[in-house]
Amino acid sequence: MQSLIQPWKKWILTGIEEDSTTFDWTARATARARGVDAEKVITATLISKANGIWAGEMGLKALELLGSEHGLPLKIEALLQDGAELSPKQKICTWTGSPEAIVTFERTFINLASYTSGIATRTHAFVNKARAKGLKTPPRITATRKTLPGYRDLAIQSTLIGGAHPHRFNLAGGLLLKENHIAAAGSIAGAVRNARETIPHLLKIEIEVRNIEELREAINAGAEVIMLDNFSPSLVREAVRLKHGTGNVIFEVSGGIQLENLDEYLVEGVDVISIGSLTHSVIALDLSLLV
Repeated sequence: MQSLIQPWKKWILTGIEEDSTTFDWTARATARARGVDAEKVITATLISKANGIWAGEMGLKALELLGSEHGLPLKIEALLQDGAELSPKQKICTWTGSPEAIVTFERTFINLASYTSGIATRTHAFVNKARAKGLKTPPRITATRKTLPGYRDLAIQSTLIGGAHPHRFNLAGGLLLKENHIAAAGSIAGAVRNARETIPHLLKIEIEVRNIEELREAINAGAEVIMLDNFSPSLVREAVRLKHGTGNVIFEVSGGIQLENLDEYLVEGVDVISIGSLTHSVIALDLSLLV
């Protein structure tokens, strides 16, 4: 649990530091104009303004911890869990605390929760579409390492909440030979051979191929996972026909796949579809906190 909360604490604190809330003149002026006692307790409700998937439960837990640690305690009542489907005007949670506590954390938290829920929402749409195709073995939907530096924990958490499976989390999480690695090694066979001699025995070797000829080379070289990079739907079907008789080789399709063309890549025999836009082209979910 703590490992899931920690990224939220880090970025909420960063946001507060950027906002310089020690001298929030707007909050001070508003409190003075209305005669609001700094110790007065008020309640605010976080609502969704759009359809989507909620992915901010760990952030709420982080808020409670940070509030206590920084003398701005908040009592938060979560009305929904991560993965819940949202609709416009739906209540997500309530915050009870001082006006200062609520306005201090409001914008930073909403920025982060909109980002994470946007990722979960987009991921959920891909996963649902893949499942609805009716394939005997639907492919796993995964994200990639195309995340903003520092935000990978939050982004990956959000894709999992949306129903995706994890890909390699970092460079130590797997071995993926891409075109530059192959060029440096001199050949696909050489790249796979060098990898086999270097990596821990528990890691699989994945290799990226750009055409059918490279696919044949990768199969012959003994790659355990093969990424069909930027293959057209017709080439994916041709590739899958070569898969028969290769044992347990995993086929991953990646490159240029959007929700609009996903259906064309949902082919029996494709094991994984990795989609960079789940994290690098996020459309934030519209959220609002109202006192």
